[in-house]
Amino acid sequence: MKPLIGIWLASLFLNAGAAQATQISVDSFSVYFREVQEVTKEHATLWNRDIYGPILMVDPETREVYANMADEGGVLYLSEGIYRGMLPKEITISNTDAHWSGTHWAMIKLPLPPLKQDRIDLITHELFHVAQPSLGFELQREDNIHLDDKEGRIYLRLEMAALKEALLARRLAQAEEHLRNALIFRRYRQLLFRGSEISENSLELLEGLATYTGQMMSGRDKWELRNYLITRIVAFENFPSYVRAFAYETVPVYGFFLYQKDNHWNKEIDMESDLTTFFADAFGMDMRIILQRYVKQVADEYNGRAIVDEEQKRDISNNARLDLYREKFLEDPHLEIRLGEISISFDFLNVVPLDEDEGMVYFTLQISDQWGILTVDGGGALLRSDWRWVIVAEPLKIEGDRVIGEGWNIVLNEGFFIEKTITGDYMLSRKK
Repeated sequence: MKPLIGIWLASLFLNAGAAQATQISVDSFSVYFREVQEVTKEHATLWNRDIYGPILMVDPETREVYANMADEGGVLYLSEGIYRGMLPKEITISNTDAHWSGTHWAMIKLPLPPLKQDRIDLITHELFHVAQPSLGFELQREDNIHLDDKEGRIYLRLEMAALKEALLARRLAQAEEHLRNALIFRRYRQLLFRGSEISENSLELLEGLATYTGQMMSGRDKWELRNYLITRIVAFENFPSYVRAFAYETVPVYGFFLYQKDNHWNKEIDMESDLTTFFADAFGMDMRIILQRYVKQVADEYNGRAIVDEEQKRDISNNARLDLYREKFLEDPHLEIRLGEISISFDFLNVVPLDEDEGMVYFTLQISDQWGILTVDGGGALLRSDWRWVIVAEPLKIEGDRVIGEGWNIVLNEGFFIEKTITGDYMLSRKK
């Protein structure tokens, strides 16, 4: 199974007040494209190249697209200075990088954020993903299910608390002390969970660097960016899931302070870099053995006892919730779907990992495959760890090419159908 590159994160931009859908004039699209082109040229030294490239803005209601360049496949037509057309139904719509009609696009889901800084941030983030392979970052998806574990959440929250204090510090020396403490919590967390240093690092290289790039090109000055980062950390505290969201917050804060020491620090990073070691060296963290009693002592400086109490309470309720999901998707009657070359999008803030060999539950999800399109909008779906199977609750209604369940639906392509097996479960099959 080979997912379309870059589709696996459904939404990027974490601004609190999302814009309402509005009709955007053709002239406005030309302005947006020009804004981005000017900014990427201005910041070409950030990665020693101008990352401006193909941008595809998509109306999710009509699937109409507005692009700054022609597609290699010749599907789009030129109208009033921009390229227009319709996105096929099998292509999922999200803020991502996507291959379509022979072109590698920065895909942007409309409407755009109303503020220019936020628009630039969003679009240049996705343009970086388009440029990422040519910059030497050939990275794979890595799960970080340990960040839904009680101990994983505790030490991530402590790291984030220390990062917030670094941003609030009045002097750089004070900020760097908080940064070293943040790295102590990080190193201790990675010692607790075998292999987590690799999986965390992979997602930070993939999404952390893209987020840093967008924020550096956004046009915010130093103090605006500092306040913006503080706002994001405060919002992060209340996210329902940290397993995919953390990388969008950690690297930009470390990067904010690294930029003050060396404007070109990011150009020292490649896909082999260990960011934890890189940050530790930059901020003078002692990499000797980290003792538990010392970590707990440092944690008291960041409201550690309250964080532990909150996570212990959450752990009890969360374990009961996980058992309900196992019952729903693995024991009760359900529909199993074999996956091939999929296009997938989902809300990375709303995922719940089960055990490593069981997979992850997604509550906002769309998968396109040769059999059709699955849309999940609340009922949940279990995507197996190997991404070869997706499971939803049993169908409630099957009418021709439409299959409907609680919080999900499928539009089947011709030649496929749903059948009930002798076990009482359901399978999606191809007609012979």
